[in-house]
Amino acid sequence: TSFTGSREVGSLVAQGAASSFKPVSLEMGGKNAQIVMDDANLELALEGALWGAFGTTGQRCTATSRILLQKGIAEKFTTEFVARAKKLVVGNGLEAAVEVGPQVNEWQIETSIKYVAIAQAEGAKLLTGGHPLTEGIYAHGTYFEPTVLGGVTPGMRVAREEVFGPVVSLIEFESFEQA
Repeated sequence: TSFTGSREVGSLVAQGAASSFKPVSLEMGGKNAQIVMDDANLELALEGALWGAFGTTGQRCTATSRILLQKGIAEKFTTEFVARAKKLVVGNGLEAAVEVGPQVNEWQIETSIKYVAIAQAEGAKLLTGGHPLTEGIYAHGTYFEPTVLGGVTPGMRVAREEVFGPVVSLIEFESFEQA
């Protein structure tokens, strides 16, 4: 049995399963990380990170929300990742050319706005995005720019709490053990 959802309901599922010794897998608020080491194939790492973070508008439990970058590759990866994120086509997910669809509702837009603000208040740098799209073709939907935050540290809320939107944090590290 598996459950994906809130911590509160997950706790109830676990308690119910425990009483009859049933195995259960729980996913309750993921902060999935992609680790990119200095010797990584940069092109593969970039493509994986780009689609992992933004391919479903960051709205799946397995979305990449943190990218951990070894210091030797961090600057080059960040520059290219931000450039590619800026080029993503946002719009109606049913259109073939669209790469990032809408967020599920206005509440999720507010959540993305809130976490970008919290991250910046805690010292993260907004490298691209960070705002809802509301003009023109975006006037009748809930669209948010693909967002990349740099200078994120493991203690920041954006590195620990699920955003569930097109917001990704870049975190640098020295060694595999540190990552």
